[in-house]
Amino acid sequence: MVAQLFIGVDGGGSGCRVLIATATRGLGEGRGGAANVSSDSAGSIASVLAALKQASAAAGVEDLSGAVGHLGLAGVLTSDHAEAIAEAMPFARAIVTDDRPTMITGALGGVDGAVAAIGTGSFIGSKRGAKYACVGGWGLVLGDEASAAWLGRAAMAETLKAQDGLRRHTALSQDIMTHFSNDPNEIVAFAAAATPSGFGRFAPRVSAAAQDGDVLGLALMQDGADYIGEALNVIGHKEGAPLCLTGGLGPAYAPYLPDEFAARITTPKGSALDGAVALARARG
Repeated sequence: MVAQLFIGVDGGGSGCRVLIATATRGLGEGRGGAANVSSDSAGSIASVLAALKQASAAAGVEDLSGAVGHLGLAGVLTSDHAEAIAEAMPFARAIVTDDRPTMITGALGGVDGAVAAIGTGSFIGSKRGAKYACVGGWGLVLGDEASAAWLGRAAMAETLKAQDGLRRHTALSQDIMTHFSNDPNEIVAFAAAATPSGFGRFAPRVSAAAQDGDVLGLALMQDGADYIGEALNVIGHKEGAPLCLTGGLGPAYAPYLPDEFAARITTPKGSALDGAVALARARG
């Protein structure tokens, strides 16, 4: 008897990963190009299929028609997006969502709790049984509070206020001025063309400055932590339930969260790819 196959897919702007597994173990993994559906739907499909082909070869499996798959892809905003991706897959049972449920499930290891995913962008989410609730994830133009991009941009804005005499300069704002040759016009020119990842490259300066007691760095980190706490309250994060701080910046907010949240912080159990496989298995 041929074992039931499960396929997990994790895709975003920097690439995608595919894992083919049975109910108990992984068989083969593949990697592909960018898979942000809102940016390039056709390209995302091509990337997933290329990674799937690689994973099939690694697993030694040719027929995937009976597999159950869960695809968590950035930029899946509508049911049309999900249906187009699902129809392009070489297996009949393909569930397509954005990448938030897979990230939450992977980080929590299948148990109920909350996740603050703070990287270049951000979102706060919770899982209760099969139900997910999320706050944020709307991108830097309209949100992504507490994210690396938000933090870097805010630091630059505060630096310009200090340059105008509306704030006192701190070591952090002076560091940013030095980076831009002490010319505020260079900051403006940079910001006009900067991507979220470009802004995000300044976030480590902010978190490091806060650790050193810099007033501006502390204020910005506290603003981000306040947003995380507010979002956790909105999604009804329960007392005693685990809280995972994920992403490149997430763990840096731990010292700034209220005690009732800080006491619940646990180490993430797995990745978004692990979450995608778990959700596929749950449908099997």
